[in-house]
Amino acid sequence: MWYFSGSDESEAVEAFTASFDSENFGEIYNQLSESEKAQYTEEDTTERYEKIYSDLEVESVELGELTLDEAASSEDTKVYQGDFHLSSFYGELDKTMEVVFSEADDGWHVNWSPDLIIPGLEGHTIDFNFTQGVRGEILDNAGEPLAFNGHKEVVGYTAGDITEEELTGLSDALEISEENLSDTFNAEWVEDGMFVPLKEAHRFSESDKSVFSESSLQIQEQPSREYTLEEDAFHLIGYVGEITADELENMEGRMPGDIVGKRGLEQLYDERLQPDAGYTISLIDEYDRESEVLFQEDAADGEDLTLTIDGNLQSVIYDALEEDSGASVAMKPDNGDLLAAVSYPSPSPYDFMFGLSQADFEEMDTDESYPLLNKFHRATSPGSTQKILTSLVALNTEGFDRDSEREISGRGWQLDESWGGYSVNRYHVEDGMFDLDRAITSSDNIYFAQTALDLGAERFTEGMEALGIGEEYDTDYPIYTSQVANEGSIDRDILLADTAYGQGELMISPIQITAIYSGVVNGGNIYVPHVLEESEDEIQVENIADADDLNYLESAMRSVVTDYHADDTDRDYASFAGKTGTSENKVSQETRGSETGWFIGYDQDTKDMMLSLYVEDVEDRGMSEYSAGKFAEIQDAYREQSE
Repeated sequence: MWYFSGSDESEAVEAFTASFDSENFGEIYNQLSESEKAQYTEEDTTERYEKIYSDLEVESVELGELTLDEAASSEDTKVYQGDFHLSSFYGELDKTMEVVFSEADDGWHVNWSPDLIIPGLEGHTIDFNFTQGVRGEILDNAGEPLAFNGHKEVVGYTAGDITEEELTGLSDALEISEENLSDTFNAEWVEDGMFVPLKEAHRFSESDKSVFSESSLQIQEQPSREYTLEEDAFHLIGYVGEITADELENMEGRMPGDIVGKRGLEQLYDERLQPDAGYTISLIDEYDRESEVLFQEDAADGEDLTLTIDGNLQSVIYDALEEDSGASVAMKPDNGDLLAAVSYPSPSPYDFMFGLSQADFEEMDTDESYPLLNKFHRATSPGSTQKILTSLVALNTEGFDRDSEREISGRGWQLDESWGGYSVNRYHVEDGMFDLDRAITSSDNIYFAQTALDLGAERFTEGMEALGIGEEYDTDYPIYTSQVANEGSIDRDILLADTAYGQGELMISPIQITAIYSGVVNGGNIYVPHVLEESEDEIQVENIADADDLNYLESAMRSVVTDYHADDTDRDYASFAGKTGTSENKVSQETRGSETGWFIGYDQDTKDMMLSLYVEDVEDRGMSEYSAGKFAEIQDAYREQSE
């Protein structure tokens, strides 16, 4: 600790410099003379240092060696100057600090002034002026906004124009409790003439607006995020909201009150979409005139993101899935561009942005159609769409002959009596000789089960892994990792047989299986699916089969449509081809479970889009024929809209 009674000049200079550099402001106060202390209390000085440095978010201050200014000094007053450096959140500040020392009977003391906090501060206040850029927008592949900076509507009242009784009487109309309305009315911050907000919405209905108008309430427009497709792209795009305390702890550089992404691309790319705040921090004189700018930074808008998504297609698919529960993915086969990614049903982003009651959330959370679940990127059972993958594994196995025939009859089949009461069953019972083409076309479970058993679990698993099953995809929109089996390997014959036709423990996301099908029609490469236009085309798996085998599979998929689903799917304007699939969820083989119907297909005339979709609970609606019909409905509607 420094004592200044009887100190000489050099000791006083050294003491001040040390105290300043260590930010020991109490020690600086001790260096003042008695007359100075009579003018400034210790609280005046130390708290002012602490408040100003806190407001400026000062990280460090430093005062270089003090040098005597002989011309400005006298015998009993010495003027020293040093290089003042301040480092803060807002930047670096370098100035010259002048420190005056005076001699009294008991030694040398500092002549204190606010200039010893920041040079130039005396006679001024510090003014903080913040500006804000705007959040980057999210655009579709045509440049149309999917998430943009628009406005919301806020209903409220002008304080002084309505009584508390009148306000609480609007409880039902506003769907706000009388207690909450009363608390708002009596809040300390409310002053006469002030607009007091009560409730916000993306847009209020005309009937709501009529009631508000009759009740002395006003509606104001305020800046807010808007979503062109609303629920059509909820799981893909997401929504924004005010940062929570937990998010504040984990997100670097964010401030209370910031708006951040809460789901989907808004959350995934929040850092890029976020604007940078601007500020001007100045010294203001007593006449409110700016004397000096201490720190300045221009605001910067967030980065716009352009997607590969076709906004029109996204809406067409969502509308086509009305009253269903399921998912759909559309992809460009030749590069992995995601053209649509739909999960149905979905809530609106505005449900979460403008207030969702606990009761409404619980209803949504317990809804058996799972509107809160993103279905298009989670791994699920692919049903018989797996048969194309099993075909690829077989075609790539030495010794397999695609033209070799198997005689199959009856509804069920089992390897031997060790299977007990379990058997592989067929939906379409056709007796006769089956080669690979006929097995794909008729979707014969028994053929594929027998084929996989002939290949063996090790070869089958190896072949599936060669198609990317079990690999993590390094995508710009994360997808769940697929699996052949829960433990990574198939350890029993029944599981191998079931996996071959898409049951068992096999799990693949709609996005990944769409990418694999795309590889069949683009010449043999499976591309990494991506949703950002800027993402480079990248191949996940090369050369998944010989060109002749790929053509063979395409021919078989065309026959699926013409031979079995012509009424559902065949169209004059296109040569649709694809594969149906049904996955069953049941507790035992003796009971019938709920069925999920799949269809993955494309137009062989153009090969410009691979479209997959699955619909849950189709057991009483035509099974996979229902999904095949939906595929064609989507194509019809999209074609009509594009013309």
